[in-house]
Amino acid sequence: MLRHGLSTYDFSRIANFAFVQAARDILKEQGRPLSFSRISTITGLHRHVVSDIVNSDEGRAGEATAEKDYQRNRLARVLSGWFESPEYTDGEGRPRVLPFEGPEPSFETLVRSFSGDIYPTIILDELLRVGAVRRLKDGTLRAVSRRYTLGGADPASIEHLGSTARDVLTTLEHNISAPAAARRYEDSVITAALDPVSIPLFRRLLRERGAAFLEDIEGWVSEHERPGSEGAVRAGVIVQMVMDDRTEDAEAPPGPRSA
Repeated sequence: MLRHGLSTYDFSRIANFAFVQAARDILKEQGRPLSFSRISTITGLHRHVVSDIVNSDEGRAGEATAEKDYQRNRLARVLSGWFESPEYTDGEGRPRVLPFEGPEPSFETLVRSFSGDIYPTIILDELLRVGAVRRLKDGTLRAVSRRYTLGGADPASIEHLGSTARDVLTTLEHNISAPAAARRYEDSVITAALDPVSIPLFRRLLRERGAAFLEDIEGWVSEHERPGSEGAVRAGVIVQMVMDDRTEDAEAPPGPRSA
């Protein structure tokens, strides 16, 4: 967190909110009434701190997170439609360069077809920000990435780090106490002796096969979604490359470098 500008004060504030939210969830699971005093007792935070958190905008962060997850899902669908739909690909199967507005195919019609109720300008601003779309000199738009990913040390990326870690750790924590039949799928393939020369190939392998796998899952999920229905749950899958920290120089094969 220090590398990305998060101070001990910021971390403490975030941790306090997380503990208050966890205490509220536990009390709900136990069927016990929510109160500042009960949350204070469970967390060890002063009652006034609990009150400030619950009554602040941060107290509604769960709703904001759900809305962002919904938006990111629609961003991914727009990109999938751009790369796969016959209306938005050329004769060689590549995504067409699109004008922002106008009759099909345009970016506006693409968004209306695949994003639901999110405005095209919001979708475009976010896709431009993460580098998935490029605006050409004549104002038309080119898709340059099939997947929507966050990167860089900006607030949204730090938030993405936390939400992804939450999902991974929640599954691991669930599996500690759940019976075998109720455990969520979790598996890995890790070696302690990978040749550094193979790392670029490993990255390419995961990008290609990982993207294909996620596209299959996304198609299955879209068929089984029931937006707005009572009892609907948040569920999904994460694919990540795991590697110990090392410099790019350490990954590169030995030998002279070209100018």
